[in-house]
Amino acid sequence: MVRHASKTHVAELLTKKLISSRKTLFSPTDLAEIFTQIRTEWGLPRGLTPNKLRNLALETKALQEVHLTSTYPLHTTRFHRGDFTPYELALSLRPYSYLSHGTAAFLHGLTDNQPEFVYVNQEQSAKKQSGSLTQAGLNRAFSGKQRQSRFIVTHNKTRIMLLSGKDTDQLGVQEVTGTQGETLELTNLERTLIDIAVRPGYAGGTENVLYSYGRAIQKISVDRLTEMIEELNYVYPYHQAIGFYLQRAGLDFKSLTSLRKLELKYDFFLEHGMKKTKFDSQWRIHYPDDLPEVYA
Repeated sequence: MVRHASKTHVAELLTKKLISSRKTLFSPTDLAEIFTQIRTEWGLPRGLTPNKLRNLALETKALQEVHLTSTYPLHTTRFHRGDFTPYELALSLRPYSYLSHGTAAFLHGLTDNQPEFVYVNQEQSAKKQSGSLTQAGLNRAFSGKQRQSRFIVTHNKTRIMLLSGKDTDQLGVQEVTGTQGETLELTNLERTLIDIAVRPGYAGGTENVLYSYGRAIQKISVDRLTEMIEELNYVYPYHQAIGFYLQRAGLDFKSLTSLRKLELKYDFFLEHGMKKTKFDSQWRIHYPDDLPEVYA
């Protein structure tokens, strides 16, 4: 029991407990739980509230605050002990989130270009799909620019874009070890290819997406990718875009049979807001007229 511990001794206890947690980033809730454990385990006075313990940790440099700016109210803050990566920070900002789109493509080695943003997705609650798809509706929906998240969190040179994707029950999300030994949650190869085809603006545009497909075709299963696109159950026929990318990246037409079986009922669009286009009749898809012919 440590009823009359000195400030220095309490700071030492704090540091030991934070190190034993094996975390480098902490939310206010994380710290409150840790500080409650410390007070109970070492019999510290009740007057040492979590807020006082947090202030002591900051005063003694056992913790430091992560300075964040945001385009929208973030309603939270983060504290760190030691170094952390931009990916760890991005994943810490909201619960049950995962790295996606251009960031996942980069981490999978599908592109050499590190994205401008760290893309991190938190799924929305399930929503009922309403309305029926028509060609006129498709034409209208893809005539303008792709909507993009404006929720940007900045820390030093790191810019994080917070996405709010559809509910998928985290389909295709995997856990990997980052280059600094950190644990990261991100979309797997097939889910990443689907996501960047659905939102090419989050992956540097259609040419970068095509390049990523070219790097991926020897590593993926078309049947597994098809099963995933069926499970995602999009209103729009994104399988046509995916089939187009795969064929243009170098896969032969016969190997794409499972995707072809999903129907080609509408003329579709490779991205939003295209001005000059060509049309691929095999996949019934409009695409930018300056897209490379082959990018395997």
